[in-house]
Amino acid sequence: MIEAPAPLDRVRSSLAEIPLIDERRYLLVRDPPQLTGGRRSGEAGRALAEALDLRAPSTSVCLVSHQPVPASHPVVAAVGRLGGEIRAFNLLRGRDVREWAERGVADRGLRLRAGALDHLLRVAGSDLGVIAAELDKLSAFSGGEPVEVDTVRRLVGGAEAVEVWNVLERLLGAQPGRGAAAATELVEEGHSTQHLIATLAGQLSELRRAQSLLGAGGSGGRLATELRIPEWRADRLARQARAVAPELVEDWLHQLQGIDAAIKSGGTDDRQAMGRFALGAARAVARAHAR
Repeated sequence: MIEAPAPLDRVRSSLAEIPLIDERRYLLVRDPPQLTGGRRSGEAGRALAEALDLRAPSTSVCLVSHQPVPASHPVVAAVGRLGGEIRAFNLLRGRDVREWAERGVADRGLRLRAGALDHLLRVAGSDLGVIAAELDKLSAFSGGEPVEVDTVRRLVGGAEAVEVWNVLERLLGAQPGRGAAAATELVEEGHSTQHLIATLAGQLSELRRAQSLLGAGGSGGRLATELRIPEWRADRLARQARAVAPELVEDWLHQLQGIDAAIKSGGTDDRQAMGRFALGAARAVARAHAR
């Protein structure tokens, strides 16, 4: 999988690469910048179209764009010429999301008590992948029996997940020390350090992308569509994006990567490492507020 903004040379070499062991390679390229801008993509779009001609016969490739791509785009023409298929999926909202989830419940033979699906949708928002994963989990857990609301509340977005999710929100709030304290308490209470690191890293990556979109002239209202997230999360991201510098977000991501590697190799104590990270992050935010 290649995430944007990857250089075209990396995409080109991956397309042409021959599998080492398996008979086929599957390449997913998410939001290549060459697909944005429509007719104005010019040379960049044509370069990606030409790169598709280099695809090895043993490689299957999927290009994903979260922005509409006009039919006149050179990559669209190249995909058609090479025998590929183009599919468009509209972002579901409101009632459409609920109807999609209700069909998923029926397809799995789930029996959810009143209010159970409401809680799931409040936690997952409009992310169909999250909804499907949670329905699969509930289906495996229920064994064909009715699922009570309290059970759904425990299994879908339980208290630990909510607390972990709120660490970054507190770090970037008016009292960043509360975020450091929350992270330390979670680890001391025995919650998974790896889960905390993965959650923070995912939030920071999303935050950095939001900063990039807003810095390029995007508005907070566009974040929900661009990032395929609920509007309430987009509003929070827009606020967080203005609270911290992009360079600091990238530094935190590098620190978490280093902590993760050190923990897995046995080179550091996970509690101490997360404590130092959280305190350092809180101090950095406090200094930014002071300035």
